[in-house]
Amino acid sequence: MANIFDRIENRITGVRIEQGIEKLKSTPVEQLSKELEKVNRAELLKKINELDTKKIKDMKIDPEAIKKRLTPSDIEKIKKLAGKDADTVMRKLDELTAKENRP
Repeated sequence: MANIFDRIENRITGVRIEQGIEKLKSTPVEQLSKELEKVNRAELLKKINELDTKKIKDMKIDPEAIKKRLTPSDIEKIKKLAGKDADTVMRKLDELTAKENRP
């Protein structure tokens, strides 16, 4: 039973990641910043830190495809939005998209 819930949670997280990328691409950084003010940053960082290559694979997300979709402008937006946590967020993004992590 727990396995079913894990799969559902993984799928929901995968969909949220896809929606987040689309929103990142289509929304000005100022508006995204205002929306992030309503989010518990500690909880968001916790969720980001929980991601690993196995979980990404379980979500059926292709990290290379995500990396290809993110432009340098998108990366700059992520850094601005992450603020003081930019190094942590970028390190995790690099970790998840590193080619040596692929099966």
